[in-house]
Amino acid sequence: MIVLLRHCRPTGGDGLCVGRTPLQLSADGELQARALAEELGAVPFARLCSSPAIRARHTLGPLAERLGMPVAILPEVDEIDMGAWDGLAFADIRERFPEEYAARGRRFGCFRAPGGESFEDVADRVMVALERLAEGKLPVLVATHAGAIRAALCRVTGHPLDDLFRFKPGYARCTVLRREGNGLALEADDLDAGSIRALF
Repeated sequence: MIVLLRHCRPTGGDGLCVGRTPLQLSADGELQARALAEELGAVPFARLCSSPAIRARHTLGPLAERLGMPVAILPEVDEIDMGAWDGLAFADIRERFPEEYAARGRRFGCFRAPGGESFEDVADRVMVALERLAEGKLPVLVATHAGAIRAALCRVTGHPLDDLFRFKPGYARCTVLRREGNGLALEADDLDAGSIRALF
């Protein structure tokens, strides 16, 4: 199995377009990370992987320390690159880029902010990484982001990327994928860490 873990709650970011914007974990997020280490410390993960974002790496820090395992950094599971919009307030984006902002609302899947990625791009790179992981030692835990998880879920379930916001991965919540034939299938989503522990 591949367990996709959305990073713990960060500080800041409210009202902002956050893609690659570096955010630290909040005090609540640090508590979540320690609780994850307690719950997931008994799960026999073969590998731990993370997005390069600091909020994802710090989410896995306590668990990696508890297990004495290294964390492999996978750039392919980073959050969407929002280009020139990254870190801007959505109110400012609507004012400065009204036509582009409206276009984004109509076609989430293929829209690219100036200098950024589309969710189709995100899905392509995330699925390459997940399929590669599925060929190696399992189970594997991957600390990643809501956008990456949503894009992967669309590809795995065949759901249209324009409606990717139907998937709502919460902070410190898990999505479980299993190998099925030559691909991946959804086992469960929106699980807490205790539920992951129960699977083993």
